Amino acid sequence: MTAEEQYEWENARPHTSEDLSEAQCWSLLRDRSTGRVAFLDDGRVMVFPVNYVVHGNAVYFRTAENGFLGAEGEVPRNASFQIDGYNSDQMAGWSVLVSGQAGRVADELLLTQLWGRRMAEPWGGGRRDVFVGIDPRTISGRRVGRR
Repeated sequence: MTAEEQYEWENARPHTSEDLSEAQCWSLLRDRSTGRVAFLDDGRVMVFPVNYVVHGNAVYFRTAENGFLGAEGEVPRNASFQIDGYNSDQMAGWSVLVSGQAGRVADELLLTQLWGRRMAEPWGGGRRDVFVGIDPRTISGRRVGRR
């Protein structure tokens, strides 16, 4: 380590890390439109970017009829959904993680409500007209930054 690097390290401000409340997590989720859904498929962790909407206290996104989580007859499975934000210059950021059961939405009233919500179009090609919902069992978040 050079003398200049040592000086910069010794004068760096300490970082803080704080847990976000559930209310803060939902507020951040409602302010964004793109996140990542993750689940296990045949022993392999799959992660996909999705546009989403929060309705009630659940996260919903659209997928294809034959999608990993939206296929007809697919049993709901454990999944996680994550969003984050950061500022590299300030060495600060936050992350929210929602975990629970993900499954195809079949309830007609809920589908009517979801189709009535303004939502960014899915980025994936083809038809994406199947809603998948994640019913959260846990929600957690963390904010990090310099003091």
